[in-house]
Amino acid sequence: MMKREPAWRVFAQEYRDATLHETSDEEHSPLYITTPLGARINRLFIVGTLVEVTNYGTDDEPSVRAMLADQTGHFYLTTGQYNPEVGFALLRAETPSFVAVIGKAHIYVPENGVMKKYVRPEAIIQVEKSVRDHWIVETAKATRERIEAIAEAMGLEEPSEEMLVKIGIHPRLAKGTMEAVKHYENINLTQYVEMVGDVLRYVLSQRDLDDMLEDGAEDLRYKVRDLVLSVEDNGDVLWADLLNAAEKEGIDQQLVKDEIDRMLREGSIFERQIGVRLKIEKDDELWN
Repeated sequence: MMKREPAWRVFAQEYRDATLHETSDEEHSPLYITTPLGARINRLFIVGTLVEVTNYGTDDEPSVRAMLADQTGHFYLTTGQYNPEVGFALLRAETPSFVAVIGKAHIYVPENGVMKKYVRPEAIIQVEKSVRDHWIVETAKATRERIEAIAEAMGLEEPSEEMLVKIGIHPRLAKGTMEAVKHYENINLTQYVEMVGDVLRYVLSQRDLDDMLEDGAEDLRYKVRDLVLSVEDNGDVLWADLLNAAEKEGIDQQLVKDEIDRMLREGSIFERQIGVRLKIEKDDELWN
């Protein structure tokens, strides 16, 4: 069984800046877009404001293009006959409103040197502002991890994936980091550091900033793993059951959510239904 790709959390600016893509001529070959910060994206999890929706198809067979904005720019969404349910969901959604989207990276290359990037939604739901703000904080954490990985690689005389893994960088990120360092010249990390600071200031006071960016206790990962395993049913985990279990064990629910966010970024778990149901990636060593 093919291992499911994790859904990366990236801000629109990082996705927009990407110029490196990888695919093959084989049928059903996955597409990867590697950003300047080393996110090697096949799938994304994004949250923002739905500001524009247009149906280029029919009422019965919608072909929808939409625009989702975060604090750094826009994502362009596109649907077609392959997933009409998502097209209908976009047409039903209010504009403007906050939405969460899990989708596939998609590109259109009309000519050499031109690459237009889209997201093909797999699932979409409307969410509250608090969900959007939480996504900003978690995406800022993920972006900071990528910035630090790129900085480490740029500081090494002869960087390699193996060296990056040895110093604690996740293998998936180490691969993308090396691809980014080789492809992009003079990566401007300062602009991304400033971007992270700007979006965090949008939702947080400076006093709360350091607390929100802390990873928490060293053993939290294993506590949350045990919680997940205590409520999973054939690999499925209901968010409600997990949070109830955390409450019974006296573990702060926000810390559980933050650790699950980290697992989502690593690909050891993924969201089967946004905000409702999680799915364990059984092949990941965390669950063995």
